Amino acid sequence: MLFQDSGSALSETHSSDRVMYKSIASLSSADNRRLYKVLFDHFSSLYPAIAKSSVAEFHLGGDQTFRLLRGSKDLTFEVVYSDISRFASITRSLNSRARKYITGFALQWSTSRVAPPRGFLQLPRPLDETRVPEDVLMVIFHLDQADPVEAERKIMACISALYPSAPRLQREAQDYNGQRAIAQLADWLSFQDAKRVLDIEDPDHAATMLISMMFGGMASCMTAGGGLPDRSSLLGYLKGCIHLFVRGCRCKEAA
Repeated sequence: MLFQDSGSALSETHSSDRVMYKSIASLSSADNRRLYKVLFDHFSSLYPAIAKSSVAEFHLGGDQTFRLLRGSKDLTFEVVYSDISRFASITRSLNSRARKYITGFALQWSTSRVAPPRGFLQLPRPLDETRVPEDVLMVIFHLDQADPVEAERKIMACISALYPSAPRLQREAQDYNGQRAIAQLADWLSFQDAKRVLDIEDPDHAATMLISMMFGGMASCMTAGGGLPDRSSLLGYLKGCIHLFVRGCRCKEAA
């Protein structure tokens, strides 16, 4: 259901070109703990979720998210979206389930426009890209670039955003959000698991592991004052990391 739900509503437009909106609503309920669990269980069955003690965030694809926050006396709902059908789907689900607990339930939404963060990974739109994972990962990390100089520039942006420890890397990473990029990569990996292409037990851990294997050693070298290897060696190493990662977690039935 995860795979089927996400494929139909995602736009092919790159996230940097999409207009994003944030809608927020809240309600007071004496039974908010029980309602929170009902809503959390429902949305967990539809979307990849990161659960915390009183907050749950559900990834709707790309930069689109739904957050469910449980306070001591209220519940707060926050949807960040570019596809209005995503927002409509969330509100329909909220209304249909909350009416069982609260008489006359109706949410009043406050909506504002938000600027999407700059992304440096070329994540597929939609997330249920049908090509083999090796080819998609080549695109995600810009290794499909015909111009090796441009490929190296984009790779440098990845290292800078994910490992901004050295002064040089800090300057080059200021426009990017490395943690969001890892979360987006985890979204894509979770879809590969849902389709039984890759066997991904923990998408966030797997995304961090792949990123670390590809860029961690290079970042340490640059922090120590070194530089990148020559372009041919650099691209060959990164492509090798992708093939090693996919080979290690490919589902047996997809092999």
